[in-house]
Amino acid sequence: MLLSISRLLTCVIFVSTVVVSNAGWAGEKVLLDTYVVYLDNRAVLRIVDRPGALTSTALPPPGAQPVRHPFLTASALDSAEEGRLSEILSTSKNTLEFLDHLRQAGYGVRREENKKQFSPDQ
Repeated sequence: MLLSISRLLTCVIFVSTVVVSNAGWAGEKVLLDTYVVYLDNRAVLRIVDRPGALTSTALPPPGAQPVRHPFLTASALDSAEEGRLSEILSTSKNTLEFLDHLRQAGYGVRREENKKQFSPDQ
């Protein structure tokens, strides 16, 4: 009898762990982390912590495909800072490291309250 109760408790704990750990599972909509980068109170870059396109302030050549990035989506807001931001990005392995490098370089970073949701199948 004691062994049966022990097995039952083990099963309940296992199922509870699986159910709780499935946050962010395929098909579920999740909020995306979005950041705005500032220099001297001037917005210079908008970042979404999701692989995607890097958008310049300059118009792309006709027929050009957007440059894709493996760990973030970013839109430049100030042409004078694009070169420096690009250099900092090239030294970063992930979004959090990029944000740390930006702060070390004197940029301000603010996380935006994001109400947009992303569905992984989009």
